[in-house]
Amino acid sequence: MLHACLSRLEVAASSDVSVVVSLDRDYDPDCRTVAEIFSRRFASIYLREMNPHSYRGNSYNVVSGIADCLKMGGNLLHIVEDDVFVSRGYFRFHEAMHEAAPNAFAVSACRNQNQIKPVEAAAYLHPSYQSLGVSMRPGIAEKVAEHDTPLYYGNMVGYCSKVFTGSIIPPGHAEQDGLINRIREARNGRTVYANQPRAFHAGFHGYNRPGTQLTEGTVAERAARILAMTSEEMNALAGELKDHEVIDLEENLPVEPEREALAGSPQAQPEGAH
Repeated sequence: MLHACLSRLEVAASSDVSVVVSLDRDYDPDCRTVAEIFSRRFASIYLREMNPHSYRGNSYNVVSGIADCLKMGGNLLHIVEDDVFVSRGYFRFHEAMHEAAPNAFAVSACRNQNQIKPVEAAAYLHPSYQSLGVSMRPGIAEKVAEHDTPLYYGNMVGYCSKVFTGSIIPPGHAEQDGLINRIREARNGRTVYANQPRAFHAGFHGYNRPGTQLTEGTVAERAARILAMTSEEMNALAGELKDHEVIDLEENLPVEPEREALAGSPQAQPEGAH
Protein backbone atom coordinates (compact mmCIF):
# COMPACT_ATOMS: atom_id res chain seq x y z
CA MET A 1 0.00 0.00 0.00
CA LEU A 2 2.75 2.47 0.91
CA HIS A 3 4.61 1.77 -2.33
CA ALA A 4 1.43 2.32 -4.35
CA CYS A 5 0.58 5.49 -2.40
CA LEU A 6 4.03 7.03 -2.88
CA SER A 7 4.00 6.05 -6.56
CA ARG A 8 0.90 8.16 -7.03
CA LEU A 9 2.16 11.07 -4.93
CA GLU A 10 5.33 11.07 -7.05
CA VAL A 11 3.21 11.54 -10.17
CA ALA A 12 1.05 14.28 -8.66
CA ALA A 13 3.55 16.28 -6.59
CA SER A 14 5.35 19.36 -7.84
CA SER A 15 8.73 20.51 -6.58
CA ASP A 16 7.17 22.63 -3.81
CA VAL A 17 5.48 19.63 -2.12
CA SER A 18 7.24 18.16 0.91
CA VAL A 19 6.35 14.55 1.74
CA VAL A 20 6.62 13.14 5.26
CA VAL A 21 6.39 9.36 5.62
CA SER A 22 5.40 8.66 9.23
CA LEU A 23 6.00 5.04 10.25
CA ASP A 24 3.94 3.94 13.24
CA ARG A 25 5.11 1.55 15.93
CA ASP A 26 5.62 -2.09 14.94
CA TYR A 27 5.78 -1.18 11.25
CA ASP A 28 6.78 -3.76 8.67
CA PRO A 29 10.51 -3.30 7.83
CA ASP A 30 9.50 -3.27 4.15
CA CYS A 31 7.83 0.10 4.82
CA ARG A 32 11.15 1.69 5.73
CA THR A 33 12.77 0.14 2.68
CA VAL A 34 10.03 1.57 0.46
CA ALA A 35 10.38 5.02 2.05
CA GLU A 36 14.14 4.95 1.42
CA ILE A 37 13.59 3.94 -2.22
CA PHE A 38 11.29 6.90 -2.77
CA SER A 39 13.62 9.28 -0.95
CA ARG A 40 15.52 9.54 -4.25
CA ARG A 41 12.41 10.40 -6.25
CA PHE A 42 10.92 13.38 -4.42
CA ALA A 43 12.39 16.86 -4.30
CA SER A 44 11.74 16.89 -0.55
CA ILE A 45 10.89 13.82 1.54
CA TYR A 46 11.34 13.09 5.23
CA LEU A 47 11.08 9.90 7.25
CA ARG A 48 9.40 10.04 10.65
CA GLU A 49 9.50 7.03 13.01
CA MET A 50 7.19 6.70 16.00
CA ASN A 51 8.59 5.39 19.26
CA PRO A 52 6.99 2.22 20.69
CA HIS A 53 3.66 3.04 22.32
CA SER A 54 0.51 1.29 23.51
CA TYR A 55 -2.07 3.78 22.25
CA ARG A 56 -4.94 2.43 20.15
CA GLY A 57 -5.09 2.90 16.40
CA ASN A 58 -3.30 5.50 14.33
CA SER A 59 -4.35 8.59 16.29
CA TYR A 60 -0.99 9.17 18.00
CA ASN A 61 0.81 8.87 14.66
CA VAL A 62 -1.57 11.19 12.80
CA VAL A 63 -2.14 13.92 15.41
CA SER A 64 1.48 14.14 16.57
CA GLY A 65 2.49 14.04 12.91
CA ILE A 66 0.30 17.06 12.21
CA ALA A 67 1.96 18.88 15.11
CA ASP A 68 5.43 18.08 13.74
CA CYS A 69 4.56 18.95 10.14
CA LEU A 70 3.31 22.37 11.19
CA LYS A 71 6.90 23.23 12.11
CA MET A 72 7.89 22.81 8.46
CA GLY A 73 5.70 25.68 7.26
CA GLY A 74 3.67 25.62 4.06
CA ASN A 75 0.22 26.86 3.09
CA LEU A 76 -1.61 23.52 3.23
CA LEU A 77 -1.17 20.33 5.27
CA HIS A 78 -2.37 17.08 3.69
CA ILE A 79 -3.24 13.77 5.34
CA VAL A 80 -2.79 10.94 2.84
CA GLU A 81 -2.91 7.55 4.53
CA ASP A 82 -1.04 4.77 2.77
CA ASP A 83 -4.21 3.21 1.35
CA VAL A 84 -5.32 6.42 -0.38
CA PHE A 85 -4.19 6.84 -4.00
CA VAL A 86 -4.18 10.26 -5.66
CA SER A 87 -4.72 11.30 -9.27
CA ARG A 88 -2.56 13.64 -11.34
CA GLY A 89 -4.78 16.59 -10.49
CA TYR A 90 -4.88 15.96 -6.75
CA PHE A 91 -2.84 18.93 -5.51
CA ARG A 92 -4.27 21.34 -8.08
CA PHE A 93 -7.77 20.39 -6.94
CA HIS A 94 -6.97 21.08 -3.27
CA GLU A 95 -5.37 24.44 -3.97
CA ALA A 96 -8.28 25.52 -6.17
CA MET A 97 -10.91 24.47 -3.63
CA HIS A 98 -9.21 26.30 -0.76
CA GLU A 99 -9.02 29.41 -2.95
CA ALA A 100 -12.69 29.11 -3.92
CA ALA A 101 -13.84 28.33 -0.36
CA PRO A 102 -11.39 30.11 1.97
CA ASN A 103 -13.75 29.54 4.87
CA ALA A 104 -13.78 25.74 4.47
CA PHE A 105 -12.66 23.65 7.43
CA ALA A 106 -10.97 21.15 5.10
CA VAL A 107 -10.99 19.77 1.56
CA SER A 108 -11.28 16.06 0.79
CA ALA A 109 -10.43 14.73 -2.67
CA CYS A 110 -12.14 11.37 -2.01
CA ARG A 111 -15.79 10.46 -2.35
CA ASN A 112 -17.82 11.80 0.57
CA GLN A 113 -18.61 8.69 2.58
CA ASN A 114 -20.99 10.68 4.79
CA GLN A 115 -23.29 11.70 1.93
CA ILE A 116 -25.79 9.00 0.93
CA LYS A 117 -27.99 10.91 -1.51
CA PRO A 118 -26.37 12.15 -4.76
CA VAL A 119 -25.48 15.85 -4.95
CA GLU A 120 -25.90 17.57 -8.32
CA ALA A 121 -23.32 20.32 -7.77
CA ALA A 122 -19.80 19.72 -9.08
CA ALA A 123 -18.46 20.66 -5.61
CA TYR A 124 -20.19 21.41 -2.32
CA LEU A 125 -19.62 22.08 1.37
CA HIS A 126 -20.82 19.41 3.78
CA PRO A 127 -20.95 19.36 7.63
CA SER A 128 -18.64 16.37 8.02
CA TYR A 129 -14.99 15.33 8.02
CA GLN A 130 -13.07 12.29 6.78
CA SER A 131 -9.31 11.67 6.91
CA LEU A 132 -9.24 10.56 3.28
CA GLY A 133 -7.05 12.55 0.90
CA VAL A 134 -7.74 15.63 2.99
CA SER A 135 -6.03 19.00 3.39
CA MET A 136 -6.40 21.85 5.84
CA ARG A 137 -4.93 25.28 6.34
CA PRO A 138 -2.29 25.76 9.06
CA GLY A 139 -4.76 27.58 11.32
CA ILE A 140 -7.04 24.52 11.40
CA ALA A 141 -4.09 22.15 11.77
CA GLU A 142 -2.98 24.14 14.81
CA LYS A 143 -6.37 23.48 16.44
CA VAL A 144 -5.81 19.76 15.88
CA ALA A 145 -2.27 19.92 17.27
CA GLU A 146 -3.62 21.40 20.53
CA HIS A 147 -4.83 17.88 21.34
CA ASP A 148 -1.40 16.28 20.86
CA THR A 149 -1.34 15.12 24.48
CA PRO A 150 -1.22 11.82 26.41
CA LEU A 151 -4.53 12.84 28.00
CA TYR A 152 -6.15 12.32 24.61
CA TYR A 153 -4.15 9.31 23.42
CA GLY A 154 -4.58 7.43 26.69
CA ASN A 155 -8.37 7.76 26.86
CA MET A 156 -9.72 9.03 23.57
CA VAL A 157 -13.41 8.44 24.29
CA GLY A 158 -13.27 9.97 27.75
CA TYR A 159 -11.18 12.92 26.55
CA CYS A 160 -13.52 13.78 23.68
CA SER A 161 -16.59 13.48 25.93
CA LYS A 162 -15.03 15.85 28.46
CA VAL A 163 -13.55 18.41 26.07
CA PHE A 164 -16.32 18.48 23.45
CA THR A 165 -19.39 18.62 25.65
CA GLY A 166 -22.67 18.66 23.77
CA SER A 167 -21.24 16.98 20.67
CA ILE A 168 -23.73 14.93 18.67
CA ILE A 169 -20.96 12.75 17.24
CA PRO A 170 -21.21 9.20 18.68
CA PRO A 171 -18.92 8.86 21.75
CA GLY A 172 -17.08 5.84 20.34
CA HIS A 173 -16.03 7.79 17.26
CA ALA A 174 -13.06 9.31 19.05
CA GLU A 175 -9.89 8.38 17.15
CA GLN A 176 -8.10 11.01 15.08
CA ASP A 177 -10.86 11.43 12.49
CA GLY A 178 -13.48 11.65 15.24
CA LEU A 179 -11.36 14.16 17.15
CA ILE A 180 -10.91 16.33 14.05
CA ASN A 181 -14.60 16.03 13.25
CA ARG A 182 -15.44 17.35 16.72
CA ILE A 183 -13.12 20.31 16.15
CA ARG A 184 -15.02 20.96 12.91
CA GLU A 185 -18.36 20.58 14.67
CA ALA A 186 -17.37 23.03 17.43
CA ARG A 187 -16.49 25.62 14.76
CA ASN A 188 -19.61 24.87 12.70
CA GLY A 189 -17.19 24.09 9.89
CA ARG A 190 -17.76 22.36 6.58
CA THR A 191 -15.58 20.27 4.31
CA VAL A 192 -15.39 20.65 0.53
CA TYR A 193 -16.15 17.56 -1.57
CA ALA A 194 -16.48 17.07 -5.32
CA ASN A 195 -18.74 14.83 -7.36
CA GLN A 196 -15.67 13.71 -9.31
CA PRO A 197 -13.07 12.56 -6.76
CA ARG A 198 -9.36 13.14 -7.33
CA ALA A 199 -8.35 10.26 -5.04
CA PHE A 200 -9.83 7.05 -3.68
CA HIS A 201 -9.57 4.79 -0.66
CA ALA A 202 -8.16 1.33 -1.40
CA GLY A 203 -7.93 -0.14 2.09
CA PHE A 204 -9.35 -3.57 1.41
CA HIS A 205 -6.99 -4.98 4.04
CA GLY A 206 -5.60 -3.32 7.16
CA TYR A 207 -6.61 -1.76 10.46
CA ASN A 208 -10.36 -2.40 10.93
CA ARG A 209 -10.42 -4.04 7.49
CA PRO A 210 -10.12 -7.85 7.72
CA GLY A 211 -9.86 -8.39 3.97
CA THR A 212 -7.44 -10.51 1.96
CA GLN A 213 -3.80 -9.44 2.05
CA LEU A 214 -1.67 -9.84 -1.08
CA THR A 215 1.36 -12.07 -0.42
CA GLU A 216 2.73 -13.16 -3.79
CA GLY A 217 5.43 -11.21 -5.60
CA THR A 218 7.74 -8.38 -4.59
CA VAL A 219 6.48 -5.26 -2.86
CA ALA A 220 6.69 -3.33 -6.14
CA GLU A 221 4.80 -6.07 -7.98
CA ARG A 222 2.04 -6.15 -5.37
CA ALA A 223 1.80 -2.35 -5.50
CA ALA A 224 1.44 -2.44 -9.27
CA ARG A 225 -1.26 -5.10 -8.94
CA ILE A 226 -3.21 -2.97 -6.47
CA LEU A 227 -3.00 0.11 -8.71
CA ALA A 228 -4.29 -1.93 -11.67
CA MET A 229 -7.34 -3.31 -9.82
CA THR A 230 -10.90 -2.52 -10.78
CA SER A 231 -13.54 -1.69 -8.18
CA GLU A 232 -14.90 -5.22 -8.51
CA GLU A 233 -11.49 -6.82 -7.95
CA MET A 234 -10.78 -4.64 -4.93
CA ASN A 235 -14.17 -5.27 -3.34
CA ALA A 236 -13.77 -9.02 -3.89
CA LEU A 237 -10.78 -8.86 -1.50
CA ALA A 238 -12.46 -6.54 0.99
CA GLY A 239 -14.60 -8.96 2.96
CA GLU A 240 -17.87 -7.43 4.16
CA LEU A 241 -16.89 -3.78 3.60
CA LYS A 242 -17.32 -3.53 -0.17
CA ASP A 243 -17.21 0.25 -0.51
CA HIS A 244 -14.28 0.79 -2.86
CA GLU A 245 -14.77 2.88 -6.00
CA VAL A 246 -11.70 3.05 -8.22
CA ILE A 247 -11.17 6.20 -10.30
CA ASP A 248 -8.94 6.96 -13.29
CA LEU A 249 -5.77 8.12 -11.55
CA GLU A 250 -4.15 9.32 -14.78
CA GLU A 251 -6.94 11.77 -15.46
CA ASN A 252 -6.14 15.41 -14.71
CA LEU A 253 -9.61 16.91 -14.43
CA PRO A 254 -10.20 20.65 -14.80
CA VAL A 255 -11.24 22.49 -11.62
CA GLU A 256 -13.40 25.22 -13.18
CA PRO A 257 -16.74 23.39 -12.64
CA GLU A 258 -15.97 22.99 -8.93
CA ARG A 259 -14.82 26.61 -8.66
CA GLU A 260 -18.06 27.85 -10.19
CA ALA A 261 -20.17 25.62 -7.95
CA LEU A 262 -18.50 26.96 -4.81
CA ALA A 263 -18.58 30.57 -5.99
CA GLY A 264 -22.36 30.58 -5.53
CA SER A 265 -22.22 29.25 -1.98
CA PRO A 266 -22.27 31.94 0.76
CA GLN A 267 -20.86 29.37 3.18
CA ALA A 268 -17.66 29.27 1.14
CA GLN A 269 -16.80 32.90 1.79
CA PRO A 270 -14.71 34.27 4.69
CA GLU A 271 -16.43 35.13 7.94
CA GLY A 272 -14.95 36.76 11.00
CA ALA A 273 -16.16 33.92 13.23
CA HIS A 274 -14.00 31.44 11.34
